[in-house]
Amino acid sequence: MVYDRTLPERRIRDYDNLELKAVLDAAACFLMESDNGLLCDAYHSTELGETDCTQMFIMDSRCYPQWYAERQERLHAAKK
Repeated sequence: MVYDRTLPERRIRDYDNLELKAVLDAAACFLMESDNGLLCDAYHSTELGETDCTQMFIMDSRCYPQWYAERQERLHAAKK
């Protein structure tokens, strides 16, 4: 979840799986074999950005470690 950094932080909602589940259900209909827990791992994060939006990255689990490391580098670089 990306929240507009120019708006009050109190808008950032507690993560309770509701948003993730709704987006995952929609994506599973078109892009995935299933969102079954045996076939799908989910990682949720919140960040500040240019505008409110939801970003979803679907990938083979073998790609995740490198993707995560590169994403962390980009996020840390953006904070500087």
